[in-house]
Amino acid sequence: MPNAKNLTFLKDLVSAPSPSGFEGPAQKVVRDYLKPVADKITIDRNGNLIALKKGSGKLKVMVVGHADEIGLIVNHIDEQGYIYVKSLGGFDVNLLPGLRLDIHHQGKVVRGIIGKKPIHMMRGSDESPKLKMEDLWIDIGVSSKEEALKKVAIGDVITYHSEFEQLSDDLIVSKATDNKVGVYVAAVVMQELAKKQITASYYAVSSVGEETTMRGARTSAWQIEPDIALVVDVTFTSDIPGTDKRVIGDISLGKGPTLSIGAALHPAVHKRLLEIAKKHKLPIQMEIAPGRTGTDADAIHDLKSGAATAVIGIPNRYMHSPNEVISLKDLDTTVKLITEFVLSLDDKFKLER
Repeated sequence: MPNAKNLTFLKDLVSAPSPSGFEGPAQKVVRDYLKPVADKITIDRNGNLIALKKGSGKLKVMVVGHADEIGLIVNHIDEQGYIYVKSLGGFDVNLLPGLRLDIHHQGKVVRGIIGKKPIHMMRGSDESPKLKMEDLWIDIGVSSKEEALKKVAIGDVITYHSEFEQLSDDLIVSKATDNKVGVYVAAVVMQELAKKQITASYYAVSSVGEETTMRGARTSAWQIEPDIALVVDVTFTSDIPGTDKRVIGDISLGKGPTLSIGAALHPAVHKRLLEIAKKHKLPIQMEIAPGRTGTDADAIHDLKSGAATAVIGIPNRYMHSPNEVISLKDLDTTVKLITEFVLSLDDKFKLER
């Protein structure tokens, strides 16, 4: 269970609105948390936050989570004041009708409700058609475009209206655990290393734009040129009804993070992580990523001369919804695993495949 300081950090982080391309509020939370312990913090022109703890050796290890969450952006306001949007990241559009939203306008939050034509008004088909984003609108309680423009503007960004809650002692529910939990892990590892001597220089990276462009991982790795990159992101679980473990694998909440195995991932780093987990009796689960991983690793592993890359997954139920569920025990395990991994590194660590 995270201590009170870290739990507050996690709550503040997932609550900060940071749709892809607009990550500033989340980066402020990260910067405030890391400022007392980092040797150096920079925010680059793309918005990546890079915090450094200097090591005594030559190796550089980068741990990255992406600060952006999925969101929407105002695209059109009709004559009745209804708002139409485009997406920032991937949505299951059929999940959206009836949800409450936060529209962020000039530092204020405007409440919106997603509307669609009621099913009772749909005629001529026994089956509801698959919704498209343009089939939905947002109602902000006005009756004209002129009135709407006093509250919102084209280009305003929108996030789910959601509250951080604990479902149990271990499980929390919130929007945006994808992938604020990766940022959380990278930052808390730096806190854990703060008073320790390390050989490898440690870079905690809160990247931007993963849900849309992956530009943050690419540009931050270009600057750092890490020897080793650990990408921490959320991953799907198969512990809910109707999932096919033949496709997803056997992955559950509370049984530890996943370690991915695949063509883009480095066997020496994977082996060391397994050794650390065994030594410290840390539960882990295995996940297969034959080619692309669907994470920032895809933008990092072959950049310049390449980085020895691993993907560590935090199991996440109901991903890309306003009610994502994760295990605090899995977060603690991931922090411990990466902290001990960094402490184990020296300049003799072999990175050949």
